[in-house]
Amino acid sequence: MKPLSIRNKIWLTIISVSVLTILLMGGVSYYLYQTLYIEKQTEMLLKQGRALEGVFFEESRETFSDRIYWLEVSSETSIIYTDDPMQLASGAPFDSFAEENLITFSERQELLKGETLTFTKFHTGLNQEIRAVVIPLIVDNRLEAVIFLYMPLTAIVEAFQPIRNLLLVGMFLLIVLLTFVGTKMTNRIVQPIKQMEKVAKDIAKGDFSKTLSIKGEDEIASLGRSINTMSANLDEVDRSRREFLGNVSHELRTPISYLKGYSEALDEGIITTEKYAETVRKETDRMNHLVHDLLDLAQLEGDSYPINKEPVILAELVKEVLDRFQLKLKHKNLLTEVQLNEEVVVIGDYERLDQVIDNLLSNAIKYTLENRTIRISVVEARGKGVIKIEDEGIGIPEEDVPYVFERFYRVEKARTRKSGGTGLGLSIVQQIINKHDGNIVVDSKLGLGTAVTVEIPLFIFH
Repeated sequence: MKPLSIRNKIWLTIISVSVLTILLMGGVSYYLYQTLYIEKQTEMLLKQGRALEGVFFEESRETFSDRIYWLEVSSETSIIYTDDPMQLASGAPFDSFAEENLITFSERQELLKGETLTFTKFHTGLNQEIRAVVIPLIVDNRLEAVIFLYMPLTAIVEAFQPIRNLLLVGMFLLIVLLTFVGTKMTNRIVQPIKQMEKVAKDIAKGDFSKTLSIKGEDEIASLGRSINTMSANLDEVDRSRREFLGNVSHELRTPISYLKGYSEALDEGIITTEKYAETVRKETDRMNHLVHDLLDLAQLEGDSYPINKEPVILAELVKEVLDRFQLKLKHKNLLTEVQLNEEVVVIGDYERLDQVIDNLLSNAIKYTLENRTIRISVVEARGKGVIKIEDEGIGIPEEDVPYVFERFYRVEKARTRKSGGTGLGLSIVQQIINKHDGNIVVDSKLGLGTAVTVEIPLFIFH
């Protein structure tokens, strides 16, 4: 069985509501007609009958006849009086009921007991139903006479007709309103969903250029904007993926080209074996670093990569990294100004934080000219441990600063392939800091130097 579409489900709901409403209004109409109006008329007939009963016992027969005549003239009630109750069972001698009995045998038995009768019966003479009240007149425990009051239901129906017409007009207007609102609501919901479905299929095929133009602030519009955001993000991811593959290909192509060229030169005797061996070692080291960094970055970008967090004294970590760079610092005759707060303890992965400081300090040494100063500080601020490394190097152009954490991004004038590195170091650093719920900021001015600030949440002592 084919599942119902959203449009059909909406219309099914509207039709169900319409039918339920019509049934409800019909029920209310019947209740007003049957329970309220007809019962009210029955009460009026009973009241008139009781009044005639009182006149029968208290006034003269002439006054009683006058009162019957007056009631028939002044109201829609028809009255039959007989002092021979047997005639009610035969229908004679009343012309209107000549062909049928006015009461049944069982009803006559009720009258003999002094019970008042109320019933609805079809009137063959008037060819319609009547509402009747029969009041027995008991004298000395004997049924002396009967007052038979009745009213054609046509009169009641005609009196109720304006209310019924109003209800019918109301139901018609309700159906028109529900149809109009249903059409608008269906189009408002279904059309954007159809558009979203088409765009989603295009996105699934790899076309991220399609967007939705949806107005409003409701859930449908919010979903449309989310799809637009998703499409834009996927487009950015796809662009980054293609750029990443291009960069990897380019990075690998260079050492491979070197190796191929030097191999041909070796075969032709243009270079020595020693020169060839040196080139092979250098380029294989470069490829090894690239593959290592790519794997490292891929692992860090995964949600399941484990970070072994423990209390880390930042000052001790910085000192350990500084010791490893003493030869390089001495080689370029660089001075270091160190200001370390020994009480700053953060929560983090020791080896990964070591990797962060190692990378940042390595960059500071690499791009700082000889006889300059590198400043390193560890302080506590705003509930975080803060590491700041400042150099007096060549700096980064202002327009390049926002992109330094992108993969393979190099500031062309300062960081070419000749300077070494894979262009992935800062991307790895940023991922490590993100895994620590920290923050990293680069502030640089061309020709003046660069300052990198890292913030890591403090370890809370209990």
